[in-house]
Amino acid sequence: MPREPDETRPTTRKSARTPARTPAGATPKDGPTKKDAAADIAQDPVVRSRRITKKKDFVDRATDRSGLKKADAKAAIDATLAILAEALAAGEELVLPPLGKLKVARERQHPKGRILMLRLQLSPEDASGSEPLAEAAE
Repeated sequence: MPREPDETRPTTRKSARTPARTPAGATPKDGPTKKDAAADIAQDPVVRSRRITKKKDFVDRATDRSGLKKADAKAAIDATLAILAEALAAGEELVLPPLGKLKVARERQHPKGRILMLRLQLSPEDASGSEPLAEAAE
């Protein structure tokens, strides 16, 4: 049998809560909206440049830039990523020009594995890759 609501107990429903106070003379619609915030984020060059690069795309870029065959570039990238993972897991500080200096800032345990928070200090040199990394294979 369901209980009847007790009139002496305060209700916890959202509809019974008082709305947030607004400053005198301001309406809730004053200030930036979600749409404005999204537009600001889209204009931010740091946020705008965030995109996910998968390993396949990474290998394709490396083959285009280095002139290596795809199989050779994939083997080299696999070995490089394995070495990077081992070094970071061991807490090593990596100095990798033209990328920069990479080190573990913090780490914590998680049920699915260790989480490493990394700090990357970018090199001041041009890391855009205007020059090929290797001579083209013939």
